[in-house]
Amino acid sequence: MSEPGHHHHEHHEEATRGAALRNFVFGTSDGLVTVLAFVAGVSASLASRRLVLMAGLAEMFAGAVSMGLGAFLGTRAERDWYERERKREEAEVEKIPHLEKEELREIYRKKGLEGETLERVVDVFTANEKRWVDIMMAEELGLQPIESSPLSSGLVVGSSYIVAAAIPLLPYLVFAGGRALLASMLLTASALYLVGVAKARITQRPEFRAGVEMMLTGLVGTGICWAIGHGVARAFGATAMP
Repeated sequence: MSEPGHHHHEHHEEATRGAALRNFVFGTSDGLVTVLAFVAGVSASLASRRLVLMAGLAEMFAGAVSMGLGAFLGTRAERDWYERERKREEAEVEKIPHLEKEELREIYRKKGLEGETLERVVDVFTANEKRWVDIMMAEELGLQPIESSPLSSGLVVGSSYIVAAAIPLLPYLVFAGGRALLASMLLTASALYLVGVAKARITQRPEFRAGVEMMLTGLVGTGICWAIGHGVARAFGATAMP
């Protein structure tokens, strides 16, 4: 028979892996879409392949830093919020246990428990203060512990952004003009489909549909940015790629 601590350890590892996977998908999808759209926009006004690559690399690193910092600060804010609410809940359990017990009773009454069954459940859950607070955090406030650290979240999002952002730029190492943009779109579309499938496995959605949606979203964004860049190029008399 497995020990409770063993189950908790496994749950913690699974939650940590899940958070890392979510951050990876988030950084990857944003890197693919943002850089492809950016490259499409600047390629409409920059005739030099070298200039497109330089602009794309600048966007890649700037985006990675921005996304990484955003993930770091966001995760830290979520963790601080959870810890603050937990301390408040712990104080309420300690100072006004009768009111907290009534709140717990009401929560499970709404779930359909009544009479002796309800009282047994409340007695069991309130017998251990840590478990009591855990349940109040989840059931009353709808909050779950933040398993990933702010630093790891920032590093995963930033590094995955860089890796993904390099994909739309690769064709510009070989081709120029419209051929480079077309190759970039095809390569990125394939990568977007795979990211959509990975995201679907996290969210439990149909994989094919999620992959196609992710791919189409990126390509539509690319088309819009290309049209804007082309319009700006014509308005200012810049040389656009054929």
